[in-house]
Amino acid sequence: MKLSGYSVLFLVVAAVAWAVAMAPAVVEAKEYASHPPLRLNPPPSQRPRSAGPAYFVDASQGDDSQPGSEAQPWRTIQHALLQLKAGDTLYLRGGSYFENVAVRISGTAKKPIVIRSFPGEQAVIDGSLPEFQRDPAQAWEPYPAGGPGEFRSTTTYPNVRDIVGAFGDSDIGLQTYWHLQDLRAAEELSQRAAGEGQDVPPVYCGPGVYYDRATGRIHARLAPTHFRHFVNYAGVNDPRELPLVLAPFRSTPLYVDQGEHLKFQDLVIRGGGYETVIVESGVDVDFDNVTIRGGTYCLRTNNTQQLRFYASALYGNAPPWSFRGDGSLRNRPGRNLRDIARLTCHAVWTTDTGREFSVYAFPMNDDWEVAYSEFTDSHDGPYLGGISMRFHHNLVDNFQDDGIYLSQMYPRHLFAGSGAKIEIYENLFQRSLTPIAFGGMEDTRDDIYIFRNVFDLTGGVNYQRPSVDKPDTAPYVTLRALSDHGGPPWPEMKIYQNTFITQAASGQLGVTNAVREGHPRYVFNNLFHHQKALGAFTAVPPDRTQVDGNLYWSPGSEKASEAFFARYRKSPAFEEGKAYYAPGNGTHSLVADPQLIPTAGEKAGDYRLQPGSPAVNAGLALPKEWPDSRRSQDAGAPDIGAFPLKSAAPSYGRSAAQ
Repeated sequence: MKLSGYSVLFLVVAAVAWAVAMAPAVVEAKEYASHPPLRLNPPPSQRPRSAGPAYFVDASQGDDSQPGSEAQPWRTIQHALLQLKAGDTLYLRGGSYFENVAVRISGTAKKPIVIRSFPGEQAVIDGSLPEFQRDPAQAWEPYPAGGPGEFRSTTTYPNVRDIVGAFGDSDIGLQTYWHLQDLRAAEELSQRAAGEGQDVPPVYCGPGVYYDRATGRIHARLAPTHFRHFVNYAGVNDPRELPLVLAPFRSTPLYVDQGEHLKFQDLVIRGGGYETVIVESGVDVDFDNVTIRGGTYCLRTNNTQQLRFYASALYGNAPPWSFRGDGSLRNRPGRNLRDIARLTCHAVWTTDTGREFSVYAFPMNDDWEVAYSEFTDSHDGPYLGGISMRFHHNLVDNFQDDGIYLSQMYPRHLFAGSGAKIEIYENLFQRSLTPIAFGGMEDTRDDIYIFRNVFDLTGGVNYQRPSVDKPDTAPYVTLRALSDHGGPPWPEMKIYQNTFITQAASGQLGVTNAVREGHPRYVFNNLFHHQKALGAFTAVPPDRTQVDGNLYWSPGSEKASEAFFARYRKSPAFEEGKAYYAPGNGTHSLVADPQLIPTAGEKAGDYRLQPGSPAVNAGLALPKEWPDSRRSQDAGAPDIGAFPLKSAAPSYGRSAAQ
């Protein structure tokens, strides 16, 4: 039966259940033409009006020739910005503003400029082509000369380079195909190349678009997928029957360009091409309850100081039927291969600063707080190395590669003489190939504190596309909490009071790997709970690594693990290590059942201790200068793990914001 119109929709019950498990908030069972959303926008905020002068914009009822009052609002945000001064508040009435907004104005520290949704309404700044949402029935036509179910735009769009897209009803991303042969392919499973030096056969990677630069037409195909162990697309196949968010490659809905003392509140920003939001050379820029949806990148921040990202979200557009390799860089020197789909969200947040040749080498990114926010659904998460910052109470979930990238991508120490101080605490990390990663070859002198986090590594990621040879490939469960790309220089790290929950048989999940001289690693009072088996432990370099006061556990593995510690404590390496750490590495570590609460894991990240747990008062006293957000709650000696005994149930992300 052919579906038609917005009102004739469908419900995929299994997909709803999967989306509920994915999202921090419950996705209610309702009808979507495409697929249930992975992440919902928050409801309109009831934040009271701000003090001071107020102006208003209304995309549907306004007029830029009017005075901008509540009764006579302006129509466009860009026009309104030309009228604002320090202390003003600009209210956006509910609806979509199809604009690329450039903010180059400044308030003052005492009188910031506020740009926000009107109370009880939700304003969406959307950089996409509006006709594909407003009237999709007229925006597309069948294209019989193409593949099965292929459509093309009725209008030409010359000189836009490429198109980045998503479903308009769910904000789940569309693949941007680099070649028509893959958009039109019948095969969804990967196949080997026929011979050496040849490319792989065409592969369909799910609903997507292709921009024909010769004709200026956009081609679309929304065919279903049919995997055995992954979420499939089973929605509407005709793009005339649902809205699509299609953005030109260089569409940037919000560009803060040397703006200072600015507050953005209660907004949704989508329809970005390569980048949805850019903040460049900003000072005192505040995002509060702002939802930013990628684009190839959700947010890029350069040379910005005093940035606050609070109760907000960077939601990537990687669809649940996509895989890590779909967007791989395959066409590079020495390889005669084609790229397949490169523009779905590659990272939710990238950072940069000026190099030696740049007139804007200063200021550097510095003095940031990123809290009670959510980072999800992309290839990589936020790139945060080299920035003095506090990153806390956040949700980091569903990345096909790296959760947080901590390598600085510029030689900070050449400008500042030292590295950054980075505090990562009370966050929940879920479903990432590598929750914390390093890459790039820049040297770094950052001092990194990782504490009171929960690393729940039990969920799988879409790592490898099922193949013709292995059609039963399932989601990949990570083996490590820390790792790198290509052996870059890792900085000094202090990793303490964390809880790791894993299925991997890896004794310390990479937290003691790649320690280099002059950049020591301290690993104390962590709880490692292995649900299946404890892997082998390896001795650490005693001159650069201190590891003690940790608890390790896996049912049935305690004898073997205890035997390792007994042998190690009798070894020459253990004695040699006392020259650097007097008690000796592992002296106070133990293998024991931590006795987590009976409902452990039922609420996301809730792995608290029961009374009587051997982890209680079993940790080591840590230096007072090491920050610890729960030190005052921990009576007696420290309890091992992220939560002192009798802690309240944890919350993460936007739902935990006060």
